[in-house]
Amino acid sequence: MDRLVPGDFPQTEQDLAAFSQPVLDLLSRYGVRVAIFKPGETLADTAGLRTLSQDENRAESQKANSIISSSIARAFPNGPDTMVQLENEADMMTRELRGSGLDHQLGIALSPFSLDQLAEARDIPGSDRDSWKTSFSELNQGLVEETADGVQARQGLIVLPHTYRDGEAVPEVRLRNARELTAEYVEGSLGLNRSDERMVLLHETFLAQPATEVGNYRLATHEMGHALDYALENLADVPDFGANHRATVDQLYAEDQAKLKSLGPDAKAEDVFTSDRADDDVREYFAEAIEAYLTPEKNDAFEIFRPGNSREGLEAKNPALFAYVDKIMTTEFPETAVPTAPKRQFAPPGFPDPDLEVIRVS
Repeated sequence: MDRLVPGDFPQTEQDLAAFSQPVLDLLSRYGVRVAIFKPGETLADTAGLRTLSQDENRAESQKANSIISSSIARAFPNGPDTMVQLENEADMMTRELRGSGLDHQLGIALSPFSLDQLAEARDIPGSDRDSWKTSFSELNQGLVEETADGVQARQGLIVLPHTYRDGEAVPEVRLRNARELTAEYVEGSLGLNRSDERMVLLHETFLAQPATEVGNYRLATHEMGHALDYALENLADVPDFGANHRATVDQLYAEDQAKLKSLGPDAKAEDVFTSDRADDDVREYFAEAIEAYLTPEKNDAFEIFRPGNSREGLEAKNPALFAYVDKIMTTEFPETAVPTAPKRQFAPPGFPDPDLEVIRVS
């Protein structure tokens, strides 16, 4: 659980400990991270920011070098013909990196440059310069050469190392996006699941038991339910999950909606579902079910927010959904079960996208 829950938040750790250990291990292998915000923080300030260990950074460097070396050999067998071709190919290569789960940026370098000056221009802290230079060498093996005037890119392109925060490598695009995600935004949303980034975002205001505004309602459990939904959907090599998971939940949701419709125009969502939120869409239907399954009925003064969304309520109102969640929670997912990471969405070629920016170095 340490890989899922950063920092010292005992109630959140207790909430997530209600999940079965095989499910927590599955979410960890999927790469889910929990970021808990304090007032005034951005994601970049939290322990949930995803940084890279030395081994991870080295492995990414080797993978990126292999991809770009092959792409350059294919695109420029005799060298780039024009700047337009160089820029277009750099854009496509950057997309290939992103499709492989790598956030390195490419740089266009038409003349020799100083590595120290480049590090300074990239705002690399002085204490991390040596690590940054080592990463540069690993990333650009075979792509650059040393000359009397500085580093020369053989085909006009280089791969830029990640930046550093507190001594750990972190992609610049990730750090930039993290600085734009604020505690106020997360608080206003109560909690968020960013499926593309495999991030669960929580605000400390709602993490106590009982919590401000929501009483006994467990937002951490709900948002992790969303993360589990996507993890199971992307779990292709385990029977009953992957596409079968999506089909099962979709069918159960459709059946319960049909049941609600059959009760007539005066029926309310709570006549069939454990909460009005569970009726909103199929994603909320599943996340509410996970939260309900892991929350015993309390019937106290703090049941002020979706009070029927409890284990007892789910079993009584949606027995088929309860049985499916119970199956998930009692499945011994093997260590080889690793959900496929989600593919990121970008602007089409020709449209500006800051996550695909190619840097002009020289």
